[in-house]
Amino acid sequence: MPHIRLNLRHYRAYPQRDFLGHVTEPAEFDSSNMAFVVVDVYGLGYSEEDDVPHERSASDFWTVDQERQVNEERIKPALDAARSLGLPIIYVSNSAPRIALHNNEFIKQLKRSIDFDWEVNCAEDTVDPLEYHHGPSKFLKYSKLFEPQPSDYFIRKLYYSGFKDTRFDTLLRDLNVKTLVFVGYAADVCLHCTMIDALNLNYEVILLRDCTLSGVEALAGEKQGTYGFTERIVIWSEIYIGRSTTAEDFIRACATAK
Repeated sequence: MPHIRLNLRHYRAYPQRDFLGHVTEPAEFDSSNMAFVVVDVYGLGYSEEDDVPHERSASDFWTVDQERQVNEERIKPALDAARSLGLPIIYVSNSAPRIALHNNEFIKQLKRSIDFDWEVNCAEDTVDPLEYHHGPSKFLKYSKLFEPQPSDYFIRKLYYSGFKDTRFDTLLRDLNVKTLVFVGYAADVCLHCTMIDALNLNYEVILLRDCTLSGVEALAGEKQGTYGFTERIVIWSEIYIGRSTTAEDFIRACATAK
């Protein structure tokens, strides 16, 4: 496998009260030890082949123009670049396992805070009904634009982190992966927590910082008027979790490595 050279940015939060701030440095990786991770990037209506209007969720709580731009102009091209280089593609997606969710504090909190019915919206019509909630919800449906391919890997999760009670870590170890390139949603929730656990498990984390949005701003939609919280989460990640680059830099690096 070829080596890939990226321009990675981190944030220097020192010295106290007079931070040095961002610095970007080149770094080289053996692509045979890398994987491309797609966290909660689903929703219909991004492709004409979907034959439905844009529908991010049954409750329509996350439908902003910025998400369409991120998905179509940055995540999709970066995903194609990773596939062209032969990187393992790993989808991490929400699910509704049959584990008495009505008694689950995680589920109760989401119902209180965003009025989200997990058992209904996260039911799927392609799962074993003995293990998962089976139903017709479109919330977890993938657009033809970025749907998983037969050669990709797929991890179903319940909680914010893709590592909590899943086989994600085992998969990465079987693939001999050391470095993870992350895209997806939300910057302050599931993507955020999955990256933290990746670091805790000693994986190197690289975030494509323009391939995400924060959940807080997406929930507020156009009323928010700014997407500064996403920027703050990115900086926090660049201090405490790993380094970042852009979709453009990643795509260029994959093309050069080929």
